[in-house]
Amino acid sequence: MRQVLRVIVSVFICMVALAPGTMVAGPAAVHAAGCTAKGNVSFMFWGDKGEYNEQTAVIKQVEAACPGIHVTPIWDQGNYDNDLATKIGSGNAPDVFQLDGSKRLPEFVTQGALKDLTPYIKKDGLDLQKTFWTACLPETQYKGHTYGLERDCGNQGMLIYNKDMFDARHVAYPTNSWTYKDLQNAAMKLSGNYSLPTDKSSKLRFGIAIRTDDYYIQQYMWDWGGDWLSPDLHTCTINSAPSRAGLKWWHDLAFTYHGAPTGLQQKAVSPDAVGGFHDQRYAMALVGPWVLNYVVKPSAYTGNKPVSFKWGVALPPAGPSGRAALVSTGIEVMSAHTKNPDAAYQVIKYVTTGNGTALLAKYGIGIPGNVAVSKTSAFTNEYAPYTETWLKGIQTGRAPRLLPQYDKFNDAVTTALKQYWYGQTSLESATTAACNSVKSLLQ
Repeated sequence: MRQVLRVIVSVFICMVALAPGTMVAGPAAVHAAGCTAKGNVSFMFWGDKGEYNEQTAVIKQVEAACPGIHVTPIWDQGNYDNDLATKIGSGNAPDVFQLDGSKRLPEFVTQGALKDLTPYIKKDGLDLQKTFWTACLPETQYKGHTYGLERDCGNQGMLIYNKDMFDARHVAYPTNSWTYKDLQNAAMKLSGNYSLPTDKSSKLRFGIAIRTDDYYIQQYMWDWGGDWLSPDLHTCTINSAPSRAGLKWWHDLAFTYHGAPTGLQQKAVSPDAVGGFHDQRYAMALVGPWVLNYVVKPSAYTGNKPVSFKWGVALPPAGPSGRAALVSTGIEVMSAHTKNPDAAYQVIKYVTTGNGTALLAKYGIGIPGNVAVSKTSAFTNEYAPYTETWLKGIQTGRAPRLLPQYDKFNDAVTTALKQYWYGQTSLESATTAACNSVKSLLQ
């Protein structure tokens, strides 16, 4: 769940129309007489009906600005990664397709499936640093080459909180300067059996649920100065002292301070941290910008209704080594085997820097990678009243280590740590097992 757009109309010079009645200076405005690229381009993307509407709208913009290009949309609502891999493996790769940059880019590059966009970007004069959120740029690049452009960029560790639960327990709301000590103190007070104005039955509630997937265990380790891999990707560092300290803090929050559920308690109360937040079983949750459209605000496309309680959003808490949470980006890439690379590049550029990015901003499922959109009403209206907090979240975020066998590595690590979250093994045993399980995957 995550993910952008903007147009380069043929007569554009330095202004980009992002929403009706709104003109914003385009930092990567095109200084060209027009789009002369030609050819048929297939474009594969994921998402619900809202994202389909957004993507097909930008396709119309591409075809209007580049009369020589015809785009065939491939909307995949099934198992996107598997469906894409099947198409590539059978020699039917789409010309342009969407990828989860943090997990998929190295995998597809090492398979020889992606076209290096670096020559096109240089020829076009596109300034990546000024156009896109720099925190997410590492997820578009691999070994010094750029293979994709940012569709969206979002901090996945933002702290969303239930104001009604805080009020019921007389706890001050989170702030953007919170530390983990503040989180611990609040979580302890917010845990217990109690009722709420919009949920009269007294039931067991917790300050925050522990999220144990890849995005969040990395955040836990980063904030204590650790990581799951060394920078050169040669060494597993989950068993290092800083990494263990970060994991231990969250374990202690549940088992020692009772501010979060243990693995067994969470399984009983509400296994899904975000679903439990929605149902007022957890006062806080670590989330990405998709939470707006899928959890707390109404959406005609997802069918969810607004939550019954008042809520707010703050930056992730700061740990001993700083405030860092994983930023994730959806990127648009080009098949290495496309027959119309110039046309494919124009599609990628329009999807990531064109008018359609305003549609993504308004939809509220991902923060557009194009920085200029954050200054438009389409964005500010959707993300208000915490617009600046969401944007600061990107600026304090960090891209993960990119490795070709991400899924195998992640599965091995999370499986090894699972017993620890359930209190069934020691931290030393779990982290040692995690590193032993990934030895064959390291470069």
